[in-house]
Formats: sequence, structure tokens, C-alpha cells
Amino acid sequence: MKRLIIAYGNRDREDDGAGWHILEKLTAAYGLAVPEHPGEWVETNDGKLRFLYLFQLLPEMAEEICCYDQVIFIDAHNSEQLQDLVFEVVQPSTEHSAFTHHMSAGELLAIAKVITGTMPNAKLLTVRGFSFQFKQELSERTAKLVEHAASLLLDELDTSGLVPYVQLPVKTYMVNASEPIEQHKPVIREHSLELIVNGESWLSFICSPTELRELAVGFLRNENVISNKNQIQSVLFKSDLSAIEIEISGEIRKPTKFHRTSTGTEPLNSPTFSSVFKPVRLIANDLPALYNQFSKQQKLHDIAGGFHTAGLSDGKNINLVMEDLGRHNCIDKLAGAWLLGEQNFEPLVLMLTGRVSSEMVMKSLAMGIRFILSRTTPTALAVEMAKEAGICLVGYMRANQFDVYSHSEYLI
Repeated sequence: MKRLIIAYGNRDREDDGAGWHILEKLTAAYGLAVPEHPGEWVETNDGKLRFLYLFQLLPEMAEEICCYDQVIFIDAHNSEQLQDLVFEVVQPSTEHSAFTHHMSAGELLAIAKVITGTMPNAKLLTVRGFSFQFKQELSERTAKLVEHAASLLLDELDTSGLVPYVQLPVKTYMVNASEPIEQHKPVIREHSLELIVNGESWLSFICSPTELRELAVGFLRNENVISNKNQIQSVLFKSDLSAIEIEISGEIRKPTKFHRTSTGTEPLNSPTFSSVFKPVRLIANDLPALYNQFSKQQKLHDIAGGFHTAGLSDGKNINLVMEDLGRHNCIDKLAGAWLLGEQNFEPLVLMLTGRVSSEMVMKSLAMGIRFILSRTTPTALAVEMAKEAGICLVGYMRANQFDVYSHSEYLI
């Protein structure tokens, strides 16, 4: 089912922008950047979810919305006769509404039905606005409604378990407070995905339920099971996303040991990679700024905390970023995205947010990584492997300093 999510309102007019703030939370849950300007949109990789931001609904959108199976409108209202949060089915209507914009969702549906003879299924989610001053921050009451509304919509959209976190009720106890504060907060969701290769069950990932195709394919690449996407004959998911079945051409053998431990693996038994890679050097003073670019693209961690992030760079730009509850999953997702996509950059730099262990160095070899940057520490075995593989390993990345554990000659 293809869905269009339309949030409309002026985000510079306080609570009038409640729709945009809800949209920001939705897009972050799917690992997407929120549209910043009216008319901009983003969508999921499979094209089944598009998120659009507007100042207001326009009549010329009538034909466009009929390209979708369902449209969900998000707006603010200022009516005392309505509940503070309303989520309901919308029918075509010629009656003007109590909402804060000229054209209502019902009016747009009515135009669509007249022009095309049909219309999508539609729902309208609205929250009450209490203040409409010229500022971007929401009023305290509307901000709380936005939290509940985003949680409600994520549950609505999450028909297949694709949301990496859920909103759960918590009680926050504060020192010297008379009573705990009741609120909803995001909590990481753990998803179990069984990997079945050529009919044989290999293992189950405990992961965040996003980029699952990339995760499975990248894992096979990083385990040296496949070397290119042409070996993949088919990829099928079970309807509840509890398993992914991948058919690979030729004879393959299940590895006796996977590189997914917490502390280390057997020593590297590959040839020295420094003799294979062409010489590459980066300017040392550019690395903190590059890592800062990477840090700014961490969406899920900023919202819910606890997520790991990994990114690929050509040494100048941040080209791919993946987030997951597992460190290894992030690298596998990067490898899968790289293998499946039509990438036009050379992945020289792998950036991580967590500890660099030996198996993570091994995974980086499949992508030809020459530099690994992290804001925390590597293990001793990771340093040993990086030296042997010809990788410049950098830890404790800060704004004005960092530690180099191997191949410092790569830095100018």
C-alpha cells in the first residue's frame, strides 16, 4: 500500500506548525531527514511512504493524491468544540472546517472525486493549538499533544514492524519534586530477523527493523559469502518480517563462525592488504570536521538514545549513514547499501560511534576501507589487525585532537 503523509501549517507561527513537528518525529523514526521547506518531501527506499510538508492544502493537489492508496493529513486546530487530539476518517465535504487553514482535507477529497471519479482512503490527525505567535517553538500543551500524536501515527503506519522505537509511558522522578512526572518517551525496539540462505537457516539478527534487506545482504558480503549483487537470485520477506529468505547462485557453504562476537575473533588470515590498496592520504586537520558532519546525521540516537551509527565517506563528504541498536548491524547495513546501490564514490573512511573491535575491522575489509574513525577506543586486537590490513585506525575523535593507533603515515 502506498501512503502519502501530508503535514501542513506555518512552523514560524508557533502551534500552527504542529503538523511539521509531528512530521519531524515520523521521518526520524524512518531514518529520513524532515522536509524543511513547503513543497519538499522525502520517502522511504521502497517508495511506499512519502512525507510532504506544505503551508496549506491546494486544489491542484487533487489528482496527485489519487496516486496513493491512503493519505493521512496532519494539521492543527483551534476549536474548543473538538478534542485536543483527533484522529479520524475523512470523507469528501464542501463544508469549511474549524481548522487553521483555508482548505480542509475533506474539500480536497471532494475536488479529487469530481475530477478523477475516485479518491484515496483518507484520515485526518489534528492537535489543538493554544498559541500562534511568531516563533518556531511550540507551546507546552501542544508540544505534549505532538508527542502523543506522533506515537499514534507510528502505530498506524507500523503495520509491518518498521519503526525502530516506540513511545512508552514512563514516570520521571526528580529530586525535590513533590510527585513524578508522567510522560511518554521513545524506547528502542528490538527486532528478530531470521536469515535463511538457499533454504537453510543461518542465524537470527537482533536489530533495529530498518534497512533489513541491506542488513542481510551486507552481512553476506562481509562474511565473504558473496562478492557482488549478481549472485543474489531473489530476496523474500515473511509477511511479519520475522525472516528474510535469500537465494544465491552457485554452491555456497555456511561459515563455521560469524564475525559477530563482542570482543574479538581469530587473527586475520588474509594477506597483507597494504600491498593491494593504492596509497591514500588525508589531511589530519580535516578529520574532526569530517567526523562532525557524520555526527550531525545521527537522527535516531538524538531522539531515543542508545542507537549506534556508522557512516561511509570518500574523505570529503558523508555518503552513507546507517543507524541500528547493534554496532555490527550498522556496518552490515552500510555494506549492503553499497553493494545494492549504484554508488558513485569510493568508500575510504568508515566512521563509528562505538568501540572498534577486531571483527569490525574485518568487516571493513570487504568495502576497501583505509581509515576507521571512532569517538571511543579500539581493542588491542583491532589495532593489530588494522596494522596488518593497512588501515589507519583513529580513536577518541574530538574537535581538537584524536589518537592514531596504526598507519599514521596516511595522515598529512
